[in-house]
Amino acid sequence: MYFPYGGATCAGVSKPGEIVWSRIYVQNDRLHMDVGRGKVVKLPEAETQKRLNATTPVWPITHGVTYGVSRDQMMARHKANHIQIAYAKSSNAANRCLAAKSEMAQSLGSKFTFVEHKIVWFRFFVQETLWVLIQECDTT
Repeated sequence: MYFPYGGATCAGVSKPGEIVWSRIYVQNDRLHMDVGRGKVVKLPEAETQKRLNATTPVWPITHGVTYGVSRDQMMARHKANHIQIAYAKSSNAANRCLAAKSEMAQSLGSKFTFVEHKIVWFRFFVQETLWVLIQECDTT
């Protein structure tokens, strides 16, 4: 058992696709969220296995590329590579989901930092119907 005092994990490789990523953390007694866009890429099986063997093979792995922030910048800010990801069906849909997630964080009073990327996106305001945006996010 990996967790001797209880708990669970799942192994697997994340599927390729456009994503919205976020990292939620507490700083100065306040909830913060960094949020941005990226993609998950498919790597050769040998490279995936090499990376799994170098870490913990019972954990899931994501071959993620973040737009606008490097691995070193992410690690310097968070001291961890754990991010939450949500898939979208296209770049356009991911940009809309990013806007919805940012609006949600702001409406909950969270301080958030949007990580810039080279893709042009349009901000959708709170009065937009959230269910339309959610339908465009891939939950499979």
